[in-house]
Order: sequence, then C-alpha cells, then structure tokens
Amino acid sequence: MLSKTKIRILSVLMLTFTLGGWLWMSTGLYADYIDILNRRPEVTLSILSLWVPVGFLGTLLSLMFLGSVAIYTGKQARLVIDAKWMKLANRVCIYFALAGIAFAAGWTYHSLDLLDRYGYVYSSGLTEFTPTGIHLVYVLAR
Repeated sequence: MLSKTKIRILSVLMLTFTLGGWLWMSTGLYADYIDILNRRPEVTLSILSLWVPVGFLGTLLSLMFLGSVAIYTGKQARLVIDAKWMKLANRVCIYFALAGIAFAAGWTYHSLDLLDRYGYVYSSGLTEFTPTGIHLVYVLAR
C-alpha cells in the first residue's frame, strides 16, 4: 500500500504533466492556426492532433477532479468516491472525446477553406509523419 504522501506527490505530478501536455499541444495547434491567418510562407496542418484541445479536455477535467480527491484524502480516488461518480467521470471523458472529433472535423474544414482562400498549395515533400499524426505542410503560392 502506498503511503498518503506518495499518493499526493504522484497526484500532483500526474496533474502537472497532464495539464502541461494539454497546454503544450493546444498552444502548438493554435500557433499553427495563427500562422495561417498571418499568411506565413509555410504552414502546418495537423489533422489528427486537432482532436486534443477539446477531446482531451474531458479527461483533463476528470483527472483534475480525481486528482484533487487523491491530494485531499491521500488515498486513491477510486477507493474514496462512489461508483456513480466514476461512471460520471467516464461519461464526461467519452462526451468530450466525441465533441473533440466533431471539433477536429469542423476546424479542419475551416482551416482548409482558409488555405484555399489565401492561395496555399499542398507540399507532399515537406509533409511529416510523426507519432502524433500526419502534419500536412502547405506553402504559399506566389
């Protein structure tokens, strides 16, 4: 059995890394969108990663709730709270994940429309395939 101090430290670390990762991904995707609006010569569109800002928000909220319970009590949250609250946390994660898919689809179409309107063309040679997805690169046609 883990001591209360270890559980509290692990909860704080989990929340810190989760929030930091979400902020890092979201600000990176927002910076890509700002590059399109500023008409940079080369812009990146990360279609699969667009799910993160909204889709992962439910997980982040659930982890913040469960982590707060763990930090306050010093026990694992699943041992402290009722099963109905765990079901609610799971449901929140699922609904946000579905909303994230809808957001990613809408934002992709919006971004592609802006790219067409501003005169960008797709560059297959510059497109990157990474573990986080396909990062489509568009260059400004002159």
